[in-house]
Amino acid sequence: MTKPHKSEDELELKISLSVEDLEKVFKAFSSEVGKSDIAHKYLPRAYFDTPALEMHDAGISVRVQYKPGKKGKLGSHEQTVKFDLPPAAGRVADALYRKECKDLVEGPQADLSRVSDAEADGKIEPFKGKSLKHIFTAAIERRYFNVEAGKGKEWGEVELAFDVGEILLPETGESQKFAEIEIEVKDGNPEAINKIRERIFKIAPSARVQADAKSAQGAKLYRAAQARKPAAP
Repeated sequence: MTKPHKSEDELELKISLSVEDLEKVFKAFSSEVGKSDIAHKYLPRAYFDTPALEMHDAGISVRVQYKPGKKGKLGSHEQTVKFDLPPAAGRVADALYRKECKDLVEGPQADLSRVSDAEADGKIEPFKGKSLKHIFTAAIERRYFNVEAGKGKEWGEVELAFDVGEILLPETGESQKFAEIEIEVKDGNPEAINKIRERIFKIAPSARVQADAKSAQGAKLYRAAQARKPAAP
């Protein structure tokens, strides 16, 4: 359990659209790859924060998800800490540029003491003594595969993830459905994101850039629910 999972920088653009348009885009792009190249997984991710969302306000998100075991082995719980990175050369407009740090934890609760990445550990230091609660769950059905765009110096490879799901508040039972496509750079020129974006927008009339990560979308839903609570007598 003490073995660190991994840390990496990620550059991705999120596009929100209707379920119908998402399927149109999936059909268009999936026809360019083999069936064996298309993966599918269900991602129920529980997000944690202080009751006042102090970590969210500091640009940090913490989530825990169960990772099924393989070949008869027991699964495990994986904790992911994400935070924004400073603007970098080659960053694509509207894309989210963040560091993602993953570690195994003992169970379904967040455990900040498990964070092994030094930079992430520094970010979460102010919150280590605070009580964290389960704020929301993002339940996602994801299909994903890699595609290429451009040639020569403009060549790039991205992962296209087609997400359909909902954000659920455990306290109130409220939910918010979503359909999104994530375009994440895997190799080559980051401008491949824009080439894929252009194709998606031509196919999907409802497509728009989603500026908020799932953590921000869940935070907004949670705060709206908290604001509707009757004031204490």
